[in-house]
Amino acid sequence: MSGRAPRSCAAVAAGVLVLLLALGGYGWATGGWLPRLDRPVMTAEQARDRIDGALHGSLDGVAPAVPYLDDWYDVGRGDPHWDGEASRYSLVSRSWRVRVRLAPGRRDEFLAAVTASWRQRGYRVGPALDPAGKLNDGSQDQVTRSATTPDGVFVTVTLDGRRQDPKAGPGGSAPYVTVVVAATAADAEYGGTSVYGKPPAVPADVPRRADGGPDRAPSVDDPYWSH
Repeated sequence: MSGRAPRSCAAVAAGVLVLLLALGGYGWATGGWLPRLDRPVMTAEQARDRIDGALHGSLDGVAPAVPYLDDWYDVGRGDPHWDGEASRYSLVSRSWRVRVRLAPGRRDEFLAAVTASWRQRGYRVGPALDPAGKLNDGSQDQVTRSATTPDGVFVTVTLDGRRQDPKAGPGGSAPYVTVVVAATAADAEYGGTSVYGKPPAVPADVPRRADGGPDRAPSVDDPYWSH
């Protein structure tokens, strides 16, 4: 065996050791590697305000205006780090359910109004898709369209005209279309109720189910959208 091999291996090992020491020293001097990589792209307050703006940007352009139920903010915190330290990241979403019973014949007009409001505000708008994720040709009972706001919020509007059976699930056409608008902000700094507050009380005129909970199915007859 040549005498060069041990010297070469020793040189490589020494070089690796120097590199590791240098990286360790740099990480210590700058506060560690995890904090440098664990930097959310927006604060919790920004996520809250941007999501709220995206939802308003979706429905504020609809005329006549429609009432909606607020599902409030849903905050999902990222998984802890390998050492058990809590993640600073969170995924924040919020959805509004339109209370109006949208007539099937008004569906495309409603979708066009939301899309126009998005474009007016500079959102990057995607195509209309069916439940399978394929381009909607207008024949499907459910259609979803999405957009991304200039400040990085992903927003969708889903118009579902399928009959909803609590036991059998969706199937066949319903006499009206349900509308849900949802907005999501990813990589937001984690925040709790001090930022997002608590869900507001359900309006008194919302119907109740047999168990006393609010019935979130559309129940409002609108002179324009319901006919």
